[in-house]
Amino acid sequence: MVEAIAQLGGVVAQSDPEEEKLNDMRLTAIKKAKIIGTAVPGETLKIKARVEGRMGSLIQVSGSVSVGDNCIAKAIVMLSGS
Repeated sequence: MVEAIAQLGGVVAQSDPEEEKLNDMRLTAIKKAKIIGTAVPGETLKIKARVEGRMGSLIQVSGSVSVGDNCIAKAIVMLSGS
């Protein structure tokens, strides 16, 4: 679930038309990750990600994963690129 937040965060960061696109983007850090619940096969996961900040090639993303109205994971991740 944390990887899904990071991947969506990368898509969000790369789709900002006002920012230069980064090459070779990678997950470089996981901060404040909490797994609060579980999902079972067949359930639909709703993944949200928001770019919280940028400093050069570093991007901080906060995100969550929900099943229905229940949040089952939260994390802040750092992405980097060149």
